[in-house]
Amino acid sequence: MHRLGLSTRVESRSVIVAIQGELDIATTNDLQEHIRSAIDTHGPWLILDMSGLDFMDSSGLNVIINAYRTVREREGALALAALNERVTKVVRLVGLHRQVPVHQTVATAVAAMEALEAKRQAG
Repeated sequence: MHRLGLSTRVESRSVIVAIQGELDIATTNDLQEHIRSAIDTHGPWLILDMSGLDFMDSSGLNVIINAYRTVREREGALALAALNERVTKVVRLVGLHRQVPVHQTVATAVAAMEALEAKRQAG
């Protein structure tokens, strides 16, 4: 049975969902529900910490795209952080990096999210 490790923490006003393991057809529903719950509880400023993600297929991309749509509808934002080379290739292959910012670390993603949120609040 496939297992996906998921945890949530809040830093500044960003909700960070850390993903560990393999994101594929067997685990996407777990992530989808975890993201929905995290956004409902903590707000739409979402960072996906992918430092522990070993593998992602197209079904994982669909979860990310759905998360992107959800946060946009709620006037928030989505960022991806700490992707390994294999996951980066998948993200770049479909051009997702053009819509969703990709950061080297969670810390840089949090800083970028804070700046974006401040800019939106300012007008």
